[in-house]
Amino acid sequence: MSNNNGFLDAMQQLGKLSQVNENVALDALEEAAEFFVQVLRPSIPKTVKNRKHLQDALKVKMEDDIVKVYFEDDQFYWRFVEHGTVNQRAQNFVRSTYSQNQKKIEEIMLSKIIKKMEA
Repeated sequence: MSNNNGFLDAMQQLGKLSQVNENVALDALEEAAEFFVQVLRPSIPKTVKNRKHLQDALKVKMEDDIVKVYFEDDQFYWRFVEHGTVNQRAQNFVRSTYSQNQKKIEEIMLSKIIKKMEA
C-alpha cells in the first residue's frame, strides 16, 4: 500500500531542519547583522560637536550564542538621538532603517538556513 498522505514528505523536511545546527543559525544572524550595520551607518546623524561620531562606533559582536549590534565605548547617547529628549526631537534612525530593510534581513537569514537544508 502506498503512503501518499504527505506525512512522509513532512517527516523528511523536518529531518533536514533538525540537521541545521546552531552554528548555521548564528552565521545567518551574523550575516544579517552585518547587512543591518551596512545600511544603518549612512542613516546615523553626525554630531555637530568635535567628538567621535556614532557611525564610527557601530559594531557587530558575537557573544556565546547571541549576535549583538551595538555602539562601542561610551556611545550611550545614541538613545537620546533615536528617541529624543525634552529639548531634542526623536530622529528614529534605528527603527526606521530596520523597518525599511526588515524583509531583506529576513531573506538573508532564511536563505542561509535553506541552503544548509538543501545540502
